[in-house]
Amino acid sequence: MAVGETLVTVVGNVCGEVSHRVVGNGSELASFWLRSNERRMDKESGTWVDGRHFAVKVLCWRKLAASVSASLSKGDPVIVNGRLHTSQWQDADGQTRSIPQLEALALGPNLLWCTAEPKRLPRTGARGDPEIDTWLETEPGGAAALESEPAPPTAGALPVT
Repeated sequence: MAVGETLVTVVGNVCGEVSHRVVGNGSELASFWLRSNERRMDKESGTWVDGRHFAVKVLCWRKLAASVSASLSKGDPVIVNGRLHTSQWQDADGQTRSIPQLEALALGPNLLWCTAEPKRLPRTGARGDPEIDTWLETEPGGAAALESEPAPPTAGALPVT
C-alpha cells in the first residue's frame, strides 16, 4: 500500500451495464457504476425512507476484470473494497470535471441480498506461472520440491514453538 492511499469498502448495487475491454497494454479492464443508498427509519412516520446516496465508478483490472464481466449485471448487490480517488479531466467547453473512482482490489456478491455459487478459476501454473509449471513437469525432483515446500500460514495463525 502506498502512503496516502484511501482504501474503502462500499456496499451497493451495480447500477449500469458492466463494460469490458482490453486496453492498449493488453490488460483487461471492466468498469461499472456502483450506487449505495442509505435507508433510515423516519421517527415521525415510523417508516423506512431513502436517505443519502453515493455513486462511484468501479474499475477492475486483469483477472478481476474477466471475473466481474462474466459474473455481474445491472442490479446485482455487491461489496467492493479498493482504492478511492478522484478522476479529473477537461470537457469540450474547457470546464474541469471530476468523478469518484474506486479501483477494486476485491469484489463479491452481497450475500445479505442474494445467493452465490463460487466457482474457482483454473490456475495458469503451480505458482500462477506457466514456466514454473513446465519446470515442475520436466525437472527431476521438481514436483517433489513443490510438495516439500511448507504451506503458507493462514491469516491470524501463530507459529508453533
